[in-house]
This record gives sequence, C-alpha cells and structure tokens, in this order.
Amino acid sequence: MRRDALTSRTCHALGSGQVHVVTNSATISAVDELLRQNRRITTREIAVELLISKGTVHHIIHKKFGYGKVCAQWVPKHLPENQNTAIMGVCLIQ
Repeated sequence: MRRDALTSRTCHALGSGQVHVVTNSATISAVDELLRQNRRITTREIAVELLISKGTVHHIIHKKFGYGKVCAQWVPKHLPENQNTAIMGVCLIQ
C-alpha cells in the first residue's frame, strides 16, 4: 500500500479533528440572548462565549434569525423601508 493512501485512510478513521456542534434549541436561544443583550456583539465574541465555531454562529444569525449587520448592529434583514431608514439614522448619530 502506498504511503499517502495509508495516511489518507488513517485520517478518515480518526475523523476531522474538530467536534461537530449540532445547532440545537439551547444553542439558538443562547445566541438570541447574547444578541438581545448587546446588538453590537460580533460573531467571534459569541463563538468564544458559547464555545462554538464562528460558522455555527454565522449560520444561526443569518439563516435562523435572518439578521444582518447595519452600522455595526445586528438587525432583521426584512424591515420596512421606513424602519430601516430610522435605524440607519440612529446608527449614524451614535
């Protein structure tokens, strides 16, 4: 057996090396609570706080909640135009 084939087989047997975190309701509610406490929190800060990957945090925020960053604050992506303009105005004043 070739050396690289053996190495590949060994790596697959051992796994990727990183534990996979399932996006469950406890994780989602913890992310939601952190976002409600501080709308300016970053995905990195949430990931460090909850001991999950930034990718998992990004998935929860963008796919589950439908949030996006506007002026460094997490806000729902689908706001009426007048609310979106009001939020932008508040962000620019701060």
